[in-house]
Amino acid sequence: MKNLFLTTIIIVCMVLGASEMRAQITEAQLNQVELLKQYFGTWKSDYKDTTEVFVMTPYGKGMQVSFKATTKGKIIYQCKQVWGYDKESDKVLGIQFVRASSSTVLYVCWFTSKNINETIEYAAHNDGKLEKTNSQWKEDFKSRDMFIQSHMVNNKTVSMRTFMRVK
Repeated sequence: MKNLFLTTIIIVCMVLGASEMRAQITEAQLNQVELLKQYFGTWKSDYKDTTEVFVMTPYGKGMQVSFKATTKGKIIYQCKQVWGYDKESDKVLGIQFVRASSSTVLYVCWFTSKNINETIEYAAHNDGKLEKTNSQWKEDFKSRDMFIQSHMVNNKTVSMRTFMRVK
């Protein structure tokens, strides 16, 4: 009886351990640099009277981004971003410079699957400290030419936009 109990415990531990190891292997197999390449190109989203355009081009093991939002032909928001892969964290780090502001925003993003990218935002303060904001994004690639961007604040979705590849 003791042997049966011990054998059962060993088998259960092996099964649980194997599934945990598979989860770690699958996670490690996501090549963040390769997955980031899905963004390269020009992306456009139209919502009511506002158009948003991202132009994303390769830059080292990351990308540089130009973003512009226009309403009725007038620029309402414009920024530049630089994103790069950080091997130590296995995440992609980004920094954003807003044209009409001295504010700097930093981002940490990573693919949780081949189609889903999650991003957390940090604000840089005058004293040099970083503070996590309440904003985060999730982008879901539905195809090579379309992704849906969800913007969450305090873990509640506040907007969803569909971006289509233009080029």
